[in-house]
Amino acid sequence: MITPSPVRLIRIEVDAVQRDLTGYEPGVRYWIEVSRRGQIVGVLERTADQAGTLGITVKELADQFADIEISDYSDFPMSRLPKASVVVPTMYRRVDLLQRTIESLLNLEYPDYEIIVVDNRVGSGHTPIPAFSGDGRVKIVTEGTPGVSAARNRGFAESQGDFVAFTDDDVEVDRQWLRALGVAFARDAGIDAIGGTVRPFELETEPQLWFEEFYGGFTKSLQATERSLKLVGKSDPMFPYSPGHFGAGCNMAVRRTAFERSNGFDVHLGGGTVATSGEDLKLFLDIVFAGGTVAYVPSAVVRHTHRRTEKQFEEQVFSYGVGLTALFTDLIFDDPRHLFRIVKRVPRGMWLLLHPKVPRSPSSATSYPRRTQSIQLLGMAYGPLAYGLSVAKVRLARRR
Repeated sequence: MITPSPVRLIRIEVDAVQRDLTGYEPGVRYWIEVSRRGQIVGVLERTADQAGTLGITVKELADQFADIEISDYSDFPMSRLPKASVVVPTMYRRVDLLQRTIESLLNLEYPDYEIIVVDNRVGSGHTPIPAFSGDGRVKIVTEGTPGVSAARNRGFAESQGDFVAFTDDDVEVDRQWLRALGVAFARDAGIDAIGGTVRPFELETEPQLWFEEFYGGFTKSLQATERSLKLVGKSDPMFPYSPGHFGAGCNMAVRRTAFERSNGFDVHLGGGTVATSGEDLKLFLDIVFAGGTVAYVPSAVVRHTHRRTEKQFEEQVFSYGVGLTALFTDLIFDDPRHLFRIVKRVPRGMWLLLHPKVPRSPSSATSYPRRTQSIQLLGMAYGPLAYGLSVAKVRLARRR
């Protein structure tokens, strides 16, 4: 039995809405996504009173997030945007969600782009993914090596864009998503990679709410930033090892030249491997350690369909714990100097994990199970072993 979420997600554009915030269901908690000129600038919670009002005015919403910078690219000529490629790996298990993803990609406002769907099903006997309508912009390729990293690397190898954006088969992209990425790359030649905003597509079930409460979703900030070893310096003692600094694999983009300088996505990490996740952060870290710059562009928005059941939520929490320490193990094997740097940050990192400095979500009262933290820590304890098993599995497969 799936328990409905006690929170409802609503979106209010403060530049367009002039009416009072009334007509809501009394006693219900609402998460308000506040947007200004089409860009999300903040999220807060309000409970509707007996009169059906939210106890806050549109002006107060606008004033509360007035310091968030708006990305304005309305005057940037379409003709100057670089050619883009979008890679979507899939196991073709959630056909309806994949169809929704492709439809949103075909609806992008962007002059020159291609969509590469990578079928990552292993073995033979699968029914081929049928062609998508879309005037030839969608290409379907196969990658027999299991894992999202291998699939994304194959997608990059098939791509022709000046930059390659990566998303997943359970998201819906905003119409301006690719344009926000393309403008950022075009305006600043020093940006090597970009992470964007990931918001929930829905909060219909309690486990979907738990994900936002426990992790703060995929996005920790709505303020544009650029990060590199030189730019950050000593101002952030956890940089660059904290997973919240960059973005998520369902909303990231890499300049072609930067990807080619890197080793691509690490095939020992990520969904579909024993290590389960961490491949997106690893690529960002590879770029940063090579002297590159990673930007966060809040106006590049996708909406992710979170896991709907308690079992799926707990599996995801365990998976993220595994992936984090598997990633650290990978870094140490690549360069043993990471061991001292990571160990030095462990006490502060564990303290922040258990006692975050700011609330992870707008929830007035978190509802995720108390065992959630323990599940994550169990995953983290298993991560180094999972990495070793993943490496052994990849090596064995290459010998065959």
